[in-house]
This record gives sequence, C-alpha cells and structure tokens, in this order.
Amino acid sequence: MNIFRQGSAIIVMLLLFGCAMSAFYYASVDIAEYFKDTSRDYIFKINIVPFILFFVIGGFLTFVSYQKKKRKKMNFAKTLWVPDEFEEKDEREQQITARACRSAYISMLYAFPLITVLLLLYPFISNVVPYYPIIVFTLLPLTQIMTYIISWQKNYK
Repeated sequence: MNIFRQGSAIIVMLLLFGCAMSAFYYASVDIAEYFKDTSRDYIFKINIVPFILFFVIGGFLTFVSYQKKKRKKMNFAKTLWVPDEFEEKDEREQQITARACRSAYISMLYAFPLITVLLLLYPFISNVVPYYPIIVFTLLPLTQIMTYIISWQKNYK
C-alpha cells in the first residue's frame, strides 16, 4: 500500500476542487450582478478549465482505484465509498491506520481555531482575494490528509 501516492492524489483533487470553486465564485458574482442589472449582454462568464481538469483527473483516479479494488473482489459499495487508505491487510496495518486517524483527529483540534482566525482576515483582503474563504476551508481537509499521511509514514517504519 503506497499511502504517499494515494494521499497525493487526494491532495491534488482537493486543490483542483478549490480552483474549480474559485472559478465558480467569480461566476456567482457575475450572476448576482446580472440580477441587479439585467441589461447586460451575458449572465456570467466562467473559466471552465478547472472544472474539466477536476472531472478528467478525478474520473481517471476513480477508474484506476475501482479497477484495483475490483481485482480484489470487493463489493460495489465498498469499492466506491471506502478510501484506499483503509484497506488494511493485517492487524499491524489496522493499528497504523488507527494511530494515523487519531493523529488526524487531534490535528483538527489545533487547525480549526487557526483556520477560524484566518477567516478573520477576510475583510482586510476581500478586495484582493475575494475567494479567500474557499481557500481557507480547503485547508481543513488538507490538514487532515497531510497529518494522516505523515503519521502513517512515521508509524509504518
């Protein structure tokens, strides 16, 4: 089980999702402006590249993961919903996964207040980075995943 590769794929997908939501933010601002002034020529403009990248790379990673799990003869629901990180082969890997999950849980006790404080900066930078809350909320799962990967690697050795 290569936890670093799987974690990296999840991190890439979260970053692509954050980029797609940032592009969607600009579109939602355009939609709100359109309802204020309906004489505009268009409702909204959106950069479709982040969405395409998210769906193409996500679809590819889902297909690869599904094929790998299908070879192991896992049932369909477990194949789609259980992350690859939780495919423990023995008791040692179950213990390593339990420690990594505990570390990720504890990391949120520290990350959540820090991210909340980062949200307090939004009024000061809202003109420069209007999609700042999207970036900050993306830090929550990134913190969990990176802590899980680091803890897993540390306990596996």
